[in-house]
Amino acid sequence: MAITWIIGNSGAGKTTLAEAIQAGSKSQYQCIFPIPYENCIMLDGDNMRGVWTDLGLNKEDRYEQNMRVARLAKMLGEQGFNVIVSLICPYKELRKKVKAITNCKFIYIEGGEEGKKYPFDKPKLY
Repeated sequence: MAITWIIGNSGAGKTTLAEAIQAGSKSQYQCIFPIPYENCIMLDGDNMRGVWTDLGLNKEDRYEQNMRVARLAKMLGEQGFNVIVSLICPYKELRKKVKAITNCKFIYIEGGEEGKKYPFDKPKLY
């Protein structure tokens, strides 16, 4: 099944977009995205922090959080679910590791919080 990972800074609209995709998957209207979203599960970064409460926001913990979610997304995909992940995934090298595990498609949303407190390696846009 498909795994779509929505990335961007805090406040960019990742959760809002994920909820819209998930809602569209449950409606009579065809989703505008090319991947079928029926049988869809959403994994949101804020909710995942409530599951794994042992992690903070330093670089190492952000890596671990993303890798845990990637492994969960892969497992759910293997069980036949389409998975939408809305999680910052701030570093280019981290996204490579997530992609290697999940074979996900990334959607990047620009905007939100920026600055030293909010690290994010912007992807190159074409």
